Amino acid sequence: MTTQKENNKSFYFTTHDLLIMAVLAALGGVTGTYINALGDLVQAALGFPGGTQWAAGFHVLWIVIAYGIVQKPGTGIVMGLLKGAVELLSGNSHGIIILLVDLVAGILVDFGFLLFRNKRSLLAYILAGGLATGSNVLVFQIFATIPLNILGLSAIAILFILATLSGIVFAGLSPYWLINMLTNAGVVKLPVQREKKQKLGWIILLSTLIFAFVFTFVLVGTLKGAETIKISGAVESTLAFPNNELNIKKVTRQMVYRGVLTSYEGFPLSEIINYAEPHKDMNTVLLEASDGYAFMISADELNENENILLVQQGRGQNASFDIVGPESSKAWVRNVIDIRLIAAKGLEINNPQDETYLFEAKNWISEMDSTQIALPEGSRKLQGVPVWKVIEASETGSNISQVIFKSEESQDLTIDWETIKQNNDIRLFILIEDESISYVLAEMSGDILIYPISSIEIN
Repeated sequence: MTTQKENNKSFYFTTHDLLIMAVLAALGGVTGTYINALGDLVQAALGFPGGTQWAAGFHVLWIVIAYGIVQKPGTGIVMGLLKGAVELLSGNSHGIIILLVDLVAGILVDFGFLLFRNKRSLLAYILAGGLATGSNVLVFQIFATIPLNILGLSAIAILFILATLSGIVFAGLSPYWLINMLTNAGVVKLPVQREKKQKLGWIILLSTLIFAFVFTFVLVGTLKGAETIKISGAVESTLAFPNNELNIKKVTRQMVYRGVLTSYEGFPLSEIINYAEPHKDMNTVLLEASDGYAFMISADELNENENILLVQQGRGQNASFDIVGPESSKAWVRNVIDIRLIAAKGLEINNPQDETYLFEAKNWISEMDSTQIALPEGSRKLQGVPVWKVIEASETGSNISQVIFKSEESQDLTIDWETIKQNNDIRLFILIEDESISYVLAEMSGDILIYPISSIEIN
């Protein structure tokens, strides 16, 4: 009779291998957002391009650790796909591009280790970690919107070197020392290295590399913005831009891009929108990209912030447009295809003092994060703010016991205040439709708790 152990040997990756990769991919995907925030903080303090790249190695750390434990060619590729999928599904602002970034990193981790007979050598770790981490700079350059005075070969080289050094330290030396300590302590038992897997590893690597090239080519075409942008919604007349009949001239503005003072040349967004004659009650502008990503800015910011520009990339059929300049970096939208003006009504929140607080999305933009929400008509990426923050802003001092979410289309939902306060994932999401806004109570996992919300009552 065939034992379970013998059955496992008939598969390339054992159940144990897959579990290790799944756990490490989940950890890497979830921590990615916090690593980016830490990198941005240090860059703001340093004030030069590439300040975020010091932490880039932490993104690849998990892939290298997985390879160091499993030690089978193809581990890096599987890890890259798994980690990218976790980041994509958790609402990473880069969208599907992050899947390609992680896949290329995984390919290079496999490549780095395949070059060495001894997969446990320090040099193998350093090469795999350094190359994989540096690749993120090169992949992002294919899609990124960066002003011309930064996008020079020397700047790209500097960013690549910084990222590679980060990879050597955090994705090379660190996992090497960690795995050796775990091995010596008996926590991890490394498999016996087999030479016959070397040839299979090259086949897997080359096949995946071809796939990555095709994937890149498809993404470049798919994610490229439209040649013309539609301005619609709460306007007197729908407008297409560029439009030769409009007398709008390009202007140059200096603003901070990731901690660096940079010059941008583009069309003032407020002037473009004024030609569409927005309705007097218009108070929100939705910016939507070709990959489905969308974010909003308030009409007040549009009128007061002269730095908000529509910047053209390329010419003719290769032209696309990007938004730069909003206060929130999340509203710097690449490859814009649609600008929709909304006359949004606030959501009433009644507190125990019989006072009514009006939740208006435009005032909470900086607090929002996006994720895929499973709406009845299909999944959509929505922006949401933690409910506890909204409740605390509307409540005036008395003890809260519970919060009631009311709906005109479904049964009311009551949740204990302590449950809400302790859960940052319970969020009030904004669903922007043609010319209006509705509200959804859901979790960051995408599960809806109640929709649509007509009002909120605090007890």
